[in-house]
Amino acid sequence: MKYRLTAFFLIISILYSHLSMPASAYGEAGIETEMSAADTVLTLPEYQNWLSGWQAQSATATGNIILTPGADESCMNFSWYSEQTGTPAVRLSTDSNFSTYKTFAGVSTAVSRSNGTILYQTANHVSVEKYLKSGYTYYYQYTENYNSAQADWSGTFSFKCPDSSSVTAILAGDPQIGASGNISADAYNWNQTLERAVLKAPDASFLLSAGDQVNYKTDDDSLGIRESEYAGFLYPPQLRSIPVAAAIGNHETKGTDYKYHFNNPNSEDNYGATPSGCDYYFSRGNALFIVLNSNSRKITAHRKLMKKAVEAHPDSKWRIVLMHHDIYGSGTMHSNRTSANLRTIFAPLMDEYNIDVVFSGHDHSYARSYSMLDGTSIRYPGNTVTNPAGTTYFSLGTSSGSKMYGLAASKQFYVAERSNQPLPTFSILSVKKDSLTVKTYDSKGAPYADTFTIVKTKTKSNPLPAIKKAANLKKTGYTKSSYKKLSNTLSNFTGLFQTTKTDKGATQIASYYRTAEDPLSYYGYAAGTTDALPDGFSTLLDKTRQSCTSITSSAFTKSYHEVAAARKKLKKTTLKVNLPKKGKKALKSGTTLTLKKGARLRLKITATPARYKISCTSGARKYVSINKKGVILAKKKTTPRKSSKKNTVPVTIRFQNRVIKLMVRVR
Repeated sequence: MKYRLTAFFLIISILYSHLSMPASAYGEAGIETEMSAADTVLTLPEYQNWLSGWQAQSATATGNIILTPGADESCMNFSWYSEQTGTPAVRLSTDSNFSTYKTFAGVSTAVSRSNGTILYQTANHVSVEKYLKSGYTYYYQYTENYNSAQADWSGTFSFKCPDSSSVTAILAGDPQIGASGNISADAYNWNQTLERAVLKAPDASFLLSAGDQVNYKTDDDSLGIRESEYAGFLYPPQLRSIPVAAAIGNHETKGTDYKYHFNNPNSEDNYGATPSGCDYYFSRGNALFIVLNSNSRKITAHRKLMKKAVEAHPDSKWRIVLMHHDIYGSGTMHSNRTSANLRTIFAPLMDEYNIDVVFSGHDHSYARSYSMLDGTSIRYPGNTVTNPAGTTYFSLGTSSGSKMYGLAASKQFYVAERSNQPLPTFSILSVKKDSLTVKTYDSKGAPYADTFTIVKTKTKSNPLPAIKKAANLKKTGYTKSSYKKLSNTLSNFTGLFQTTKTDKGATQIASYYRTAEDPLSYYGYAAGTTDALPDGFSTLLDKTRQSCTSITSSAFTKSYHEVAAARKKLKKTTLKVNLPKKGKKALKSGTTLTLKKGARLRLKITATPARYKISCTSGARKYVSINKKGVILAKKKTTPRKSSKKNTVPVTIRFQNRVIKLMVRVR
């Protein structure tokens, strides 16, 4: 109680100072443990007025229908709980009077879910596929007894299918209804945030929620707490019109409620599954959205889902990932512990699949990273960057303010901006043809962070594989001078950017997930640690905790372009040695030639570029000689010698970095 009262007075003080500041004020606040916005609303008249409506609907709100994005713009998914079991269906019309409509039947799953007042028996899922058209407003009604003679249709709701030329989405971090200890207050703050968000983005196509929609995380829920919290999450009326793509948070991963409340697209393969659900993806306009269940440490499963998503949408210009854990966040609770450990699993995937941005939560504080590539921070100047290498990571804070944390004592090298003013927050994502913009606000609509924009004028690619390919080129195929230039530029690049070697720690984390040997113990799946993994365990983790490498974008770009230019200017060489007889194949190194004493053999040597000299040498001139024209003279019989038990003499033809060595035997 003492800590809660202290937090109460401190948050009042901070809120007062916030209100007296200019509307654009935001930044870092000193929060020693945690705060809750719930403490500040209990006596507000607005809350008291809202409370009566909530109390009248709190029990039934658990069964509220919720929309989730379909696989693309022509699809939409629906899900809701019901007290009875039947055939669920949704009917759609472009006319609010339903003069004409089309009905879509779905599937029901038997469940037993209580919120302490109502026992829900069924989870209903309905999917509308390849039917919707951009620019239309659709009205819908739903029922769970479609096959009944007396089908009881719901009231009428609506949603708009926006134009796909651009995409606008609301971003929410950790609503975590119930975390304050007061479900009603958290639901109110969540409702207020969504109201403000819709005012800021009235054309939003959907909502991305970065996990921990609810707080209760224990397997056993005999009191129905989790479903009471879901009632708070599902209560806002905006969710009857705006689809929600939600990630699975650590507070949801052990229960199965999530997978019944949400009807996610492209999840049939069950990649990255925990009891709550799995990975999925969908597309909108020129953007591909991949939602990962970061509670799963099966990197192979996540890779399969991402590969499938990218191959299904090869022309998507923007690739966006949503997951719960902020692997490059800055909160005091997780950023240097649990989230940092998961960096070993997820950061390489973002590099591999050229992900533009990652949105996450978990730390209940806002942070934006610099462009991160293989654990290195590439610092692009300003808040508008063009064609950046690497991935930008956002930690979205908390959209209900149910639980707000402090920031890590030291700002990490990868953090471009962070803020934890104790207010609920939301962000607006705008994706256009050549730009992606994120604007972040507090629940009052005031800016909470700098506006950040990525401009893309060319296809994004990870430059590191090109560097690796250049480094693996064999010098034998190129002229000395051109290869030396490449070697020098590679040396400069590696001096600037240290690439991660094989990460055995990441392999161990993935291989031992949910076994007795699991080095981590997140969310009750093993008996490992929740602390930071020790130094030496993971190459990438060590790099981001010890080396902490930051480089300017100009230095990185210059060094990379120098490598690319040097590789492009490589001059290829050829060297062939043939016997004078026509039709003979070129001689390979190691070929043995046998000559009689006194015999001569003129080799046919061709090489390009012709302007460079060819060198011919003998390993024992008193036995065998060769002149610069390639004429071999057999001088003396080659018998095994003390210095060499071989009875052959090496003859070497050199051209730039190419070498062909023939063995000559004289009899």
